[in-house]
Amino acid sequence: MRPGDEQAELIPENVANYEAGVKGSVLNGALSFEGAYFWMRRDGIVTTVRQGPFFLPTNAGKHKYRGVETALRWLASSKATPYLNASFYRNRFGDFVIESSGGDTVLTGNRLPISPDRVINGGATFSPVPFVDFSVDVKHVGTVQIDQRNTFQLDPYTLVDAAVTWRRGPLRVTLSGHNLFNTEYFWNGDISSGQSADSGRPRQVLITTSFIFK
Repeated sequence: MRPGDEQAELIPENVANYEAGVKGSVLNGALSFEGAYFWMRRDGIVTTVRQGPFFLPTNAGKHKYRGVETALRWLASSKATPYLNASFYRNRFGDFVIESSGGDTVLTGNRLPISPDRVINGGATFSPVPFVDFSVDVKHVGTVQIDQRNTFQLDPYTLVDAAVTWRRGPLRVTLSGHNLFNTEYFWNGDISSGQSADSGRPRQVLITTSFIFK
């Protein structure tokens, strides 16, 4: 809310986005790959600042995003398919100053909140015998800043998941495990205050059944 006689003088937000990529396969389609580079800038971002008991919208500055995303998948045989995905990001505030009666907040050059610098995951799916599928996935997430001032950083973490499925006609029975090594990690936090973080799920083992009707 804001005082009735308070007028917000805002300019339109501008977004520039460029992306280029490649996608294909070699070895008669056994090895597929893709990669992309993107660059984006947001200028004149509208944010909300507090003025006494009121919250007022204002144009604050720029965000700059750029990154590379890649993926590989190899059909090694009819029984094994390994894969690897890797993404690397650089997300920053550009010229960014939040003006308020209590003093200006300069965020220029800081990392954007809740934006990891890298995400890498790889694994494989296997079919060692008829009617049985097995999969394993390893995921690594890099450091994350919680608040705009970059005073609270979450550490990187790595998770290992696995699952085995037995198939018989329309019936599927799956035994799956998440975070098999019971890694302690934080994946999110309070962006507004930067004073708290959300812990990730501990080890979980599940048995699920399903029926597929055609």
